Amino acid sequence: MEQITRRRFLDETVAVTRERDATTHLYLMLREGGGIGVQWEQPGADHLREYRVVDADGPACPHCVIIEAVVELAPVLPLDMLRTARSRVQYETVLRTGMLPAPAFARQSASRAVTWLGDCHGATGNPHTDADCTEHAAIGPSVVSDPLDVDPVAVLPRALREMTGPIDVRERLRLARDWRDTAAEVARRSRYAETAWGFLRGCAVLGVPAAGVPGVVYALAPDAPADERPFAERYATTVRALSGQTSLMYADRVCLVPDPVPGSERMPSFAGAVDIAAGQPVRTLRLPSSRRPLSRLGRGILLLFEARHTMLTRQVQQPRDWESEAALHVFEFGMLEEIGGLAYTSAVAAYLDALRREADLLARPQKVLDRKRRKALAQVFGDIDDAELHLWGSVAYRNAIKLMLGSQAAFAEHLRRQAS
Repeated sequence: MEQITRRRFLDETVAVTRERDATTHLYLMLREGGGIGVQWEQPGADHLREYRVVDADGPACPHCVIIEAVVELAPVLPLDMLRTARSRVQYETVLRTGMLPAPAFARQSASRAVTWLGDCHGATGNPHTDADCTEHAAIGPSVVSDPLDVDPVAVLPRALREMTGPIDVRERLRLARDWRDTAAEVARRSRYAETAWGFLRGCAVLGVPAAGVPGVVYALAPDAPADERPFAERYATTVRALSGQTSLMYADRVCLVPDPVPGSERMPSFAGAVDIAAGQPVRTLRLPSSRRPLSRLGRGILLLFEARHTMLTRQVQQPRDWESEAALHVFEFGMLEEIGGLAYTSAVAAYLDALRREADLLARPQKVLDRKRRKALAQVFGDIDDAELHLWGSVAYRNAIKLMLGSQAAFAEHLRRQAS
């Protein structure tokens, strides 16, 4: 691993990127121990360099160096202002899960007028070193090993006791763990899922909804200090603190909010709420108890899909970003391709053939898959009903649309038009 100054590292990264102008993918990978790997990928020839960056007074903060490198690379790739700014948020989101962040960039077009795509992957390992700056050293998962590790016999905070009882809390904890376990099962089989799983594993606590007060939850964290303030006082304090604020940010943690009452809803969903335990906005993942539950694999994929969405939603009033939504679908496609294998890719290919024949969106996409392909796709998930099979067929259809359109940007525009 080459030891190099910060300025030389930045200059060399930019120079090699200019020189290797056939690069289609570029990765800046934090290594355990503070090293940085830079990989340029182009057809038939990948090029990897490993660095350890130092300043005049010792090792440089590798997180600051990587974020600075993205800024220097932005005009070279090119990377537009939105993606350049978002890269830091994505990097620190992955860092907060306790994983090794790796900003990743992909070329969309040979034209220099078209921005590259940007994302941030996560790898298993300790991302912190003694060289971390004060700001980045403070970013990480809770010191509690499991955010759902709440003592089921402990005395609940007074406000939560006024909302519900210990039996209800124990049942919600059981449901939250079961949903999270489905995501863990997917993450063990898909590298695409690793970062979203790290976020769930490190940042998701139990959220208990306040009956009769929509959009209010109590986040039950295992490391929360004792507090005997009543619900009414907590609620009033929170409302006063948030009133009049125009640029609210969500808390770092997210709440898993299971519903113990069986109903018709089958899919998890994201929603913003207010946590009266901390007195701030919080992102929630609503987890239904369905009378006809989806397969465990299906539940895990959908929970990771929503977790990925939640990871990148930080502002309460965040404008809709169609390119981010397109990237979210591509994330789902990647998981399904890894897990579903030939059964899934064969379904995508059938839809793609039909799209090319029609040269337009399909009027009856549900009629495309023959019995053999439907059976093969269903077997990926086990014993599923027709409604769930239709769900995964619709994902394969969207995947085929993205392939037909040729780029993520074009797919984002398709999603925008479909929603209008």
